[in-house]
Amino acid sequence: MIYKYKILFIILVFILKCNPSKSNDYEEKIGMLENYLSSIKNMSFLFEQYSTNEIKQTGWMYIQKPNRLRIEYKGDNDLIIISNSSYLILYKAKDDIIASLPNEGPWNILTNKNLSFSTNKNNIEADGIINDIKEFKLNDTTHIFYKISMRNKDKQLIFPIILHTSTNPFKINGWAINDDQNQTIKIKITTMLSYNDTNLDLNVFRLTEKERLNGNIWKGPFNKPSITRPPKPKHRN
Repeated sequence: MIYKYKILFIILVFILKCNPSKSNDYEEKIGMLENYLSSIKNMSFLFEQYSTNEIKQTGWMYIQKPNRLRIEYKGDNDLIIISNSSYLILYKAKDDIIASLPNEGPWNILTNKNLSFSTNKNNIEADGIINDIKEFKLNDTTHIFYKISMRNKDKQLIFPIILHTSTNPFKINGWAINDDQNQTIKIKITTMLSYNDTNLDLNVFRLTEKERLNGNIWKGPFNKPSITRPPKPKHRN
């Protein structure tokens, strides 16, 4: 099993660096991806994350369309990532430090609604451009890899994401991102916890001041203890 996933991740990195090659059934495979992404309303899953330095981390991701996302990590990693329609919020829980970035990146392929793709880079109406599609068979399973450049709010193409999917049924197994600093991050979905849940708790995508103050900020499945905040010094008159 481990050997199989190593092969698949090698393929992911290879596609990130290779030149595109056209396939006779591009349109069919693009349609499969568009239909699957359109079917997602929300989803929650566990994943393994591998970075360029090969450090593996286990995480939990919760997605609610449109634009809502929350990520937490198992163990000592105290980073929480939350997105809304405008910002991607990075919260270092132990130090109670918040940073925000514009919410425009390749991850939007999972959080945006009604995505459309094209192979024509001049098609500015397309949400993403399909640069390449590769298909492989491994252990009687068909794997399809899509190299996609998403457009930001200014319609500019950003660094690509490689989606790893498989068929029967069609699903996403993970992805790889080679960012603008040439760092590769690979994600492998290990356990699907929920899919199109009808009892979704939208509080998952909030980070309140009360939660930050009392350190009770974890909402994922890892049973992490609340963070103990040092008492604030009393001001003397």
